[in-house]
Amino acid sequence: MRTVLIFSVACAVAGCSIGPDYETPTMNLPDRYSLVAPVTKASPSELYWWKAFNDPVLNQLVAKGLSENLTVAEARERIREAEAVFRRDSVTPLGDLTLQARDNSDSADIGSAELDANFGVPARKQWASRAAQQRLQAAELGEAEAKRLLLSDLSESYINLRFLQSSLALRQQDLNSRQRTLRDIRTQLDAGAATRLDVLRAQALVAETRAEVPQIRSDIVAQRNRISTLLGVPVGHLGIDLGGNVAQPVPVGVGSLGVPADLLRARPDIRVAERQYAAAVSDMGVAEAARYPSLSLSGLLTAPLNGNGANAESLIAGVTVPVFSQPSLAAAEDAAAARAQQALIRWRLSVLGAVEEVENALAALAAANEASAASRELVSYNERALNLSRRLVGEGGNATVLDIIDRERSLSTARQGLARNLRDLAAAYVALRVALGVGHDTPTAEHAERVEPEPQPMQDEG
Repeated sequence: MRTVLIFSVACAVAGCSIGPDYETPTMNLPDRYSLVAPVTKASPSELYWWKAFNDPVLNQLVAKGLSENLTVAEARERIREAEAVFRRDSVTPLGDLTLQARDNSDSADIGSAELDANFGVPARKQWASRAAQQRLQAAELGEAEAKRLLLSDLSESYINLRFLQSSLALRQQDLNSRQRTLRDIRTQLDAGAATRLDVLRAQALVAETRAEVPQIRSDIVAQRNRISTLLGVPVGHLGIDLGGNVAQPVPVGVGSLGVPADLLRARPDIRVAERQYAAAVSDMGVAEAARYPSLSLSGLLTAPLNGNGANAESLIAGVTVPVFSQPSLAAAEDAAAARAQQALIRWRLSVLGAVEEVENALAALAAANEASAASRELVSYNERALNLSRRLVGEGGNATVLDIIDRERSLSTARQGLARNLRDLAAAYVALRVALGVGHDTPTAEHAERVEPEPQPMQDEG
């Protein structure tokens, strides 16, 4: 019993000193982003940033995706797995206990019981439990990260779908205009005011427009299928109308940006990396505690079953010291330390990558906003030029059929450019909000008044 007491006290002391001291990682970041987008602040709640598009269909898709996306569902199952591991590694006993009871083979009146137990250093179990808890926290944040990426993929697919549908409508508009031009040129040919070459040029322009339509339709089907997959439903069973004749989504504004340091709290991928680093530090404590001795107990109790006679008992306590395995245990401890450093580097990379994403999105948003404004002017100029060319040719003015064909091409190119710039503007807005880490903790788009509390990080102690 004296040996047991001494070892217990030693283990208690060792449990307070074994293992590293965890420190929350920090990184020097600028106090502001280098670019400020030249747009006004969005009026909808920034937590529900997709509402800045004022698009009911997009709101439906987001609500359905956040609740039914299979990647998000898989992340929830990883939480269940991490919870089970945490329960397993948080069991109070520090070792194994085996108890066997049986009758004596030599005498039916005597029974015996054997006891075997092995107890390790308490700190090893404590560090293992802490690592499991930190990985559970990382798994919980992993669900938020899955939602963040879903918002990005789903919004991008929807933006591309509306761009393609707009492109198809523009192609149909171009086709109608060019068919009109072909009819006018044929009329002029009959009147001797145009040549056969002019007709061929107009026919080629019509054929060129028709040739572009099938691929656009195919791309529209692909984007619809992609949206169905993201929402976790088979193709054709979406239940949400994604038909055409809908304007391209354009955001109201960029919203507030905050400062780069806000990303450490807002981005779930950064917080996942931080929790994984904390778990790796705890693994260092497990590896260090494995190098300490463990206590073994064995005992035998015999007693008469009829109550006649004396009891006999014996207890042997021993300490197991991992002497010959120290080199391998030291190597395991060094490996754990290296893995912790790798986790810290991954955290730093995730922070740098997040800041880069925000800066890139800001630059893209500013460029797309400026390009969209210029494209609108270009479309207006080409529409006026085409109408003027048609009028001059009809009145016999200083314009030719070739001028009309050139204006047709220029107007078509300008319209397509505007559609692309509007798509880029919407995509840059989505990229910015996702890069800032906003909206992923929102359960549904219908409950805009609900804001869930920010989970508090675990307080680590050495």
